[in-house]
Amino acid sequence: MQSFLEKAEELNALKFGDFTLKSGIKSKYFFDISKFFDNNSLSILSKHYVELILENNLDFNCMFGPAYKGIPIAAAVGMEYFNKTGRQISLAFDRKEQKLHGEGGEFIGNLEGKQVLIIDDVLTAGTAIKGTVDYLEKNNATLAAALVAFDREEKNEAGNLYKSLLIEEGIKIFSIAKFSDLSLKNV
Repeated sequence: MQSFLEKAEELNALKFGDFTLKSGIKSKYFFDISKFFDNNSLSILSKHYVELILENNLDFNCMFGPAYKGIPIAAAVGMEYFNKTGRQISLAFDRKEQKLHGEGGEFIGNLEGKQVLIIDDVLTAGTAIKGTVDYLEKNNATLAAALVAFDREEKNEAGNLYKSLLIEEGIKIFSIAKFSDLSLKNV
């Protein structure tokens, strides 16, 4: 199987320039997971997530994909996980705004009493993961762990890695690749 970073390079998923990230952090690069959003590349990506799940022997019964990019990733990973293990799990995701018609609500899927694995694209400051953890707690679910494709290894003003701060809060987080895995001179 092609390595995640080789595939990311092939897809030009890493862009250089001046970017302001969702977290407000200024950056010289942007990792664009949506470059993986074709059926072949998403299949390769989901295999890497499933490999990470199995390597770390993670115990969960629901995958949660935060809106928006986490949704197709979690769906693809869920299918690959079933194909690899034969284990059926539920899928859930949130909405950016509450739906007031039809089935209504803030999310799709059942979180009640679930042991949830968050599947997301990139870890920068951990804002999305912390928000999802709060959301899970409000809906009587517990966090098993969070998985991301790429850990930017960003540090706060005090020089601490955001990932370390999440771990100190009891959040297990795993990544397929991290910034230090890259051999770049541009950043």
